[in-house]
Amino acid sequence: MWSKQYNAEIKPEDVNCDGCLAEGGRLFGHCQICEIRKCGQDRNLLNCAYCAEYACEKLNKFFEMAPGAKGALEEIRKNF
Repeated sequence: MWSKQYNAEIKPEDVNCDGCLAEGGRLFGHCQICEIRKCGQDRNLLNCAYCAEYACEKLNKFFEMAPGAKGALEEIRKNF
């Protein structure tokens, strides 16, 4: 499904991921160049929900593709 949606060859083994905060281990191929991930690491954040600039333009563009991520981050924000 992702291969069709993103017009790229994405194999099941390519989507195994240990998360944006992982320094090593398994990462989704795009993670290596992801501006959102790099920003969070540079700011030493657990995730974007903890950012003073939430939700930035980069993140809002991502939400267009992954609306579930917005719900998850907003749930985190409600609890701190």
